[in-house]
Amino acid sequence: MNRRSLLLGLAACACHRSKAPPLFFARAALKLARDAGQASLQQERASITELCRITALAEAELKKAPGAPSGLVLSQLLFEQLGFAREVTNSDLRFVLLPDVLRDRRGNCVGLGSLFLALSQALGWTAHGVLMPGHFYVRLEDHGQARNIELLHRGEAMPTEWYSGRFPVPGGSAREYGRPLTEPETLGVIAYDVGNERRRQLRFEEARQAYLHASQLFPEFAEAHASLGATLQVLGKLDEAAASYQTARSMNPHLPGVDRNVAILEDERRASQ
Repeated sequence: MNRRSLLLGLAACACHRSKAPPLFFARAALKLARDAGQASLQQERASITELCRITALAEAELKKAPGAPSGLVLSQLLFEQLGFAREVTNSDLRFVLLPDVLRDRRGNCVGLGSLFLALSQALGWTAHGVLMPGHFYVRLEDHGQARNIELLHRGEAMPTEWYSGRFPVPGGSAREYGRPLTEPETLGVIAYDVGNERRRQLRFEEARQAYLHASQLFPEFAEAHASLGATLQVLGKLDEAAASYQTARSMNPHLPGVDRNVAILEDERRASQ
């Protein structure tokens, strides 16, 4: 983001509060959307303005309910007052990337999770994304207690056992699952979803770039390395694909589909010789 757009974003926040809230994660997520060709600078500015507005609304609601679970108050604001809704069937990036989620009031687990994380940071809370196979949720430090916020259930607090039962990890455990993610790792999950959508659209070079970015942001994300390998394989870069598969295997030996892809790759190598 250039200096002028940054100043405009801060000015928009100042319209609602005496001091602009911290929006570091939000700005990084907005940049991912712009880099994916899904948002303009104007949309970024509009998103910052809207995040500032929602932050101010949340602060007002929290003052009305002192002692109430913070995550519950924010969830009620989002889903009951502001009309945000979940999307569970459509993989389109407009349900993943923050500008579209803010504009259309609809998101999948990653899109709504990104929104909740951005607002948590703006409110001065400690919150992290958590990844499970095929799912993403938020863990919030709420009045000294860790609460799992399930955005596909309108912000309901879910026990950790619910996630391990509903989204089991092949082999029982892996480094990328079930733990609080860092901010760059969470951005890596968003980049990974961009790669998935570009791959579904057969835009393989864009998928490769997105998966590479995801693996750089989240080095322990075996799924990103495996998907990068599959995309490189489609592009005919067999040696690079083999290296990505090896990285994925070393991080998560139980990741489904990798052994099959490696076997196909070896057949392709033999055929080329």
